[in-house]
Amino acid sequence: MKSTIVRSLLLLALLAGPLAAKQAEKQPEKQPEPPAAPSRDAQTIRYEIQAMSLHDAEVLAWDQCAQKERCRVASVEITGHKYLEVGAEPAVQEKIARALARQDTQPRTHGFQILLLAANLKTGGGGQEVPANVQKALADLKGFLPYKSYEVLDTAWLSGTQDRGMEARLVDRQGAQYQVVLQFRDTGSAADRSLFVDVFRLRAEPFKPQGATETRPGGSLIDTSFGVKEGETIVVGTSKVTGSTEALVVLVTAVTAS
Repeated sequence: MKSTIVRSLLLLALLAGPLAAKQAEKQPEKQPEPPAAPSRDAQTIRYEIQAMSLHDAEVLAWDQCAQKERCRVASVEITGHKYLEVGAEPAVQEKIARALARQDTQPRTHGFQILLLAANLKTGGGGQEVPANVQKALADLKGFLPYKSYEVLDTAWLSGTQDRGMEARLVDRQGAQYQVVLQFRDTGSAADRSLFVDVFRLRAEPFKPQGATETRPGGSLIDTSFGVKEGETIVVGTSKVTGSTEALVVLVTAVTAS
């Protein structure tokens, strides 16, 4: 009996040894590190925003913060003025101030010349002379446009800043009127001078030609978007004239900004 008890105690001792070793090897789970505390050098500065939207200004500020947890960015409007309130270290504040100085500028004013041409499949003469810049733009599309002669019907000038719709009216030789709507944005630097016209529409107004018995219905003729650089002239689009060998051709020239 005693030998049996001794063997049992010995077996329990042998089993307890590895178990205790495993428990000793088991390490407590690593706790997540607490977020970095704001630097004692952090300062709060309020920047007045001139031209940017507050959302864009916030994104710009956050982009300058390498350690997001050490920055605080908030926007506020007070009596019609927009402000960006930033809490960050001086080095980050300097980066934000420089970025805002580059980006938060008053939008430049751009001008656009809109030309309405009559294009004919037959060689013709007369009418207003086609300007040199228009001739070059048409020559570049000679392989795509089947027309042999062009006549300037009307010219309109538009001037404004980005993201604001502008309108003008054009008239053809019969007196039919066309509405032009244009909206653009700057896409390049001051040196690149690239623009993108997000909206360009040409719409015909209802018109009854002299001697006709029926009114010609109005409707959208051109609805498009395109990129252009200052000083460049491009052919925006064409539209066939019902019951005629002619087509309307619209060209846009982006004028140097002021």
